[in-house]
Amino acid sequence: MKKLALLVGAATVFACAVVTMAAASAAAVVTRQTITSPLSETGITDPCLPGVTGTLAGTGVVSLQTVETAGSVHVTGTEVDSGRIDWSNGDYTIIGSTDHFSFTGTARGTFVNTNAHVDFGDFYSPQGDFLFRETFHLVEHFTVTNGVVTRVEFVKGHPHFFGGCTP
Repeated sequence: MKKLALLVGAATVFACAVVTMAAASAAAVVTRQTITSPLSETGITDPCLPGVTGTLAGTGVVSLQTVETAGSVHVTGTEVDSGRIDWSNGDYTIIGSTDHFSFTGTARGTFVNTNAHVDFGDFYSPQGDFLFRETFHLVEHFTVTNGVVTRVEFVKGHPHFFGGCTP
C-alpha cells in the first residue's frame, strides 16, 4: 500500500508537470534515476508465526526512466527490495520483492498507472534449517481522467505457500 501511495503521489506530480510542458519544445527529454533507501520496520506479524513479532532490516532500490514530451510524461521502472526479518522466537526470514511499474500523465488530464508485484519470504529456524516459503503476486491498473477514476482493475493477490505453513 505504501508503494501504491508513493506511485500515485509521484504520478500526480508528473501529470501536473505535463500541463506546464504543453508549450515546451517537441523534443523528448529522457531522465534515468536510481534511488536506494534503507528499509526498517518493527512489530511485524505473520499468520504462520502466531504470537511472534519481527524486526525488518533491508534495502530498497528504485530504478526509473522518465520520458517527457510536449503532451505527456511517461515513467517506467522497477523497485527491488531485499532484507531480513528477525523474529522474537529466534526464527528469521530472508525477504525480497519486485515491482514493475509504469504510469503516464497527459496534458489532457488522463493518468494511467500499472503495477505488477511479486514478493517472497523464506523462513528459517534459528539453526538455519529451511522451514517454508511464502510468495505473493499482485497486478493493479487504474486510469484517472480529469480527476475521475474511469477504470480500476486489481488482480486479487495470490499468496502461495511451499513447505510447512498454510494459514
